[in-house]
Amino acid sequence: MVADATPPAQPDDGLVGVTMDGRSIRVAKGTLLTDVATELGIHIPIYCSHPKMDPVAVCRMCLVHVEKTPKLQPACATYAAEGMVVDTERADVAKTREGMLEFLLLNHPLDCPVCDRGGECDLQDFAFRYGPPSSRFPITEKVHFNKAVVLSEKIELDQERCILCWRCTRYYDEITGEKELVLQERGVHTLVNTFDGQPLRSDFQGNLPEICPVGALTHRQYRFKARPWDLQRAKGVCPECSYGCNINADTRDFEMRRFASRDNPLVDDMWLCDRGRYSAESWNHVERVRRPAVREDGKARDVSVSEAIGAAARSLRALRERDGPGAIAVLGSAQNTNEELWLLQRLAREVLGTPHIDHQLEAFPGIGPAEHALGIAEVEDCAAVIVLGDEPEHEAPVLTLRLHKAQTKRGVSVRRVQHDASARAIGDLPEGIIGVIADEIHREDSSRLTAELGRTRTVRRLTVTRGVNGRGAKDVGMLPNSGPGYATVGDVGKPGRQILEDAAAGIITGLVVMGGSFWADDLAPLLARVASKVEVLVVIDSRPGPLSRAATVLIPGHAYFEKAGTVTNVEGRVQRIRAALPPATQTPVETRVLSALAAELGAPGWPGDPLHVNRELLAAIPAYARAGNGGRALFDAGVVIR
Repeated sequence: MVADATPPAQPDDGLVGVTMDGRSIRVAKGTLLTDVATELGIHIPIYCSHPKMDPVAVCRMCLVHVEKTPKLQPACATYAAEGMVVDTERADVAKTREGMLEFLLLNHPLDCPVCDRGGECDLQDFAFRYGPPSSRFPITEKVHFNKAVVLSEKIELDQERCILCWRCTRYYDEITGEKELVLQERGVHTLVNTFDGQPLRSDFQGNLPEICPVGALTHRQYRFKARPWDLQRAKGVCPECSYGCNINADTRDFEMRRFASRDNPLVDDMWLCDRGRYSAESWNHVERVRRPAVREDGKARDVSVSEAIGAAARSLRALRERDGPGAIAVLGSAQNTNEELWLLQRLAREVLGTPHIDHQLEAFPGIGPAEHALGIAEVEDCAAVIVLGDEPEHEAPVLTLRLHKAQTKRGVSVRRVQHDASARAIGDLPEGIIGVIADEIHREDSSRLTAELGRTRTVRRLTVTRGVNGRGAKDVGMLPNSGPGYATVGDVGKPGRQILEDAAAGIITGLVVMGGSFWADDLAPLLARVASKVEVLVVIDSRPGPLSRAATVLIPGHAYFEKAGTVTNVEGRVQRIRAALPPATQTPVETRVLSALAAELGAPGWPGDPLHVNRELLAAIPAYARAGNGGRALFDAGVVIR
């Protein structure tokens, strides 16, 4: 009897072996050849392909040779298979790329010296690297289209520069679902335009110039402001809401010029909302608090930082001895970093001895980590997501794009309901995890609905906080009813609005405020009454406001883009920010000011450097230590989800 010589089948590990330009690699099944090339460090030029959109293979720039296939294949639409051998450098591949670029340049205008994308344009780069040395066609025989077409107050289109990669139309089809851009005409006369000539209305149209590989779509706000080589770039987090979108803050001549997206698949998925993107120039305000001052006998005089800190300490100490610690309150802001808020709440609780601390106006009874259990990317893993009201998507606009992606690409059932909706009114839900998303002003409705659904289902909540670091402020204990890490506090203090009202009524006679200029304008009458009534008003702020103008001790603060530290987004992701602009004042950073103030009040030895404060914060809040840089702080688990 002859034994079977067939070797046993190897277990399927979900990987396939591919060889590209002589280099071998094993990749997951379903990997596109463009992604294989990226893994191997091989460059394949692409125009139409985009990592966040489905492949269409219309530009034909990425054609490669695949062994045993008669024609060149588009790498952006060809999936890796076991034993596949790919060549990206053959003569026929190079000749095809050269021909495609010749076609693209045939009617393209010579706008590079005045084009906003000059220096960061794929057509420029690829023409230099892969294009023909000269054109075979006269420069005077180009087909001309409209230039400087205003699509909205934010976006301008140059139809002559368009290379018809379809990215912009696909963006509206796949990413936002709004379908505002279309292709018109046919053949060489094909062009991109808005549907029926209507202006763009999307809240996400600012992403168009970033996905455009050439200079066809540009920001009207940024036109002719700078060149890429003029800009200084700093990594940061968008300051407009608590969603935590990652950005590159680009500055020139000490002014903010633009915000560019910085892809974080777990948060923003590389998209920005227009509210955040176009807020860049708002950080160029010249009206700033620049010098420390002390007010005596109704008149303010400039002093040194040390004199201001000393005066603040003496006033607060005298007030505490006369009226008790309960007569003093401390208010922070969601614009402050975790490190600043950590020291501020320590100053209130440990040094001044007051429980009256907050970073917002409204009370948050029963706050805890359970209302932040659902992560942003985890929305895509839910069977259904219930959104209470319009506020979550208004306060965190890019959440809309995540919900659209979950619904269209992952089959998640997204239900938008009224705040008071009951489980019975929502109806049948598919099997699996149910997500409940609500704004913080409707957290009680979210809690009630979660309890109803949780009787038979696994439910996770996501509460959308207000302000870029509203979540971090709660985590580090800048609340009257919750300590660091949501620890129970013995003496529950007054919430922010009650603090201001009591200060206006003369019940609270001493107030320490950091970042109060960012409060809503509708508070102006109340703040004016506070300023006229409170006896000791210590203000650390970067911009003038009702409180800083009346402060008994005023210490200049630093704007968001002048400081380094960490902020925590709505899902608890701890992200680092870096200084993008030079400080407008010579005053030390807020952490050093707070450390010095604590020392003057009898608590020496506090760290002042933001990095050292961060280390102390991590040691005190284990969830933050587990999160590290960029991870999620989870207070009810021993591991961190990244």
